Amino acid sequence: MVAFGLAFGATQAPANAAEPVPAPAPVEESGAQESTVGPEAICVFYTNGDYVHVSSTAPAAASGHGWWTNGNCNASLAVVTVQLQQYYSDGKWRNVGSAGKSTVRSGGGAGNRATGRVTCSNRSVTGWRSVIDVDLVGLADDPGKLTTATRNITCRR
Repeated sequence: MVAFGLAFGATQAPANAAEPVPAPAPVEESGAQESTVGPEAICVFYTNGDYVHVSSTAPAAASGHGWWTNGNCNASLAVVTVQLQQYYSDGKWRNVGSAGKSTVRSGGGAGNRATGRVTCSNRSVTGWRSVIDVDLVGLADDPGKLTTATRNITCRR
């Protein structure tokens, strides 16, 4: 029997709690060895993020943060990626700027979060959101991502 760790993340929008994602049924592989995932191999963590906002530091920029909170995983670090998206007049969301990526401990706060930041080219109102991905270091986890709620801010790229 081969056992492996598998983590399931749940997303949390700002100030909202989310229920953990239920575990899938065990998967059997062909071959001589049987592969199962028991309840002891599954853990839960939460993906969190704040609303995209105009940063308080110059130059004016759209900024969004992402972090994770450990539920019961045997992991102390995760790679958190924050990709900012801007809404365009053609009705499509587009990735803008480079994704912010940091390896951080659970909990958030200064030093324990990733930051996506894009300098504003003018102060026109436009829609912004961020897409946050958490990958636990040393454990496989689900492909889920958190997309924060849209905020209209005075920043256009």
